Amino acid sequence: MKPTLQKLQQQLEQTSKELNLFSAGDRLKIGDKHLPDSVAVLDFWTPADGSRVMDIGTGGGLPGLALALSHPKTSFTLVDAREKKVRAVRDMAEELGLENVRTVAGRFEELARETKYREQFDVVTARAVASLPLLLEYAAGFLKVGGSLYAWKGPDYETELKQAKIAQAELGLVYKESFAYELPGAEARVILRFEKTKKLHPAYPRRTGVPSSNPLVSK
Repeated sequence: MKPTLQKLQQQLEQTSKELNLFSAGDRLKIGDKHLPDSVAVLDFWTPADGSRVMDIGTGGGLPGLALALSHPKTSFTLVDAREKKVRAVRDMAEELGLENVRTVAGRFEELARETKYREQFDVVTARAVASLPLLLEYAAGFLKVGGSLYAWKGPDYETELKQAKIAQAELGLVYKESFAYELPGAEARVILRFEKTKKLHPAYPRRTGVPSSNPLVSK
């Protein structure tokens, strides 16, 4: 039987209850906030069959699992630094029969140095991961030239965009457009799209911990 978002919701709620993937409050909002927020990107982006998508900072598996469920002919690699969460996401993907999902545990700075991951992905998704200057450095190491980063943000994203001007220029990840929408309950959200315009300089991403302690922030 083909998996559904309802089945995914049940898996997320059950697994979170057992392993605390989401806080108690967030667990109650999986169906009316986290899942709708995860699939909102599909209103303006259709993952191409055969393309490769990396979901960084996947946490409890969102948006990666929801997107993989909706597009079974697209390959999704879900990455998080926390082994416990990656194991749980892997188990949920197997339970749902999502053969297009791979999971990886590791630090973004280190994985982006590995040949099998560096600049190998058509799209990177990131929901509630980091501020834009930091997120751009994390994502740039995985995206092919011409690829896109989709970054989920709140309505105050313009401040982060200003702070990310240096990061955009240095990393070749250029802001292209934003897509605003509302979640049930009228919560305002926005997804920003950045395009990778040049090969990443070998100096990036910087060694583990440096991007977070010294992000490429515009003054």
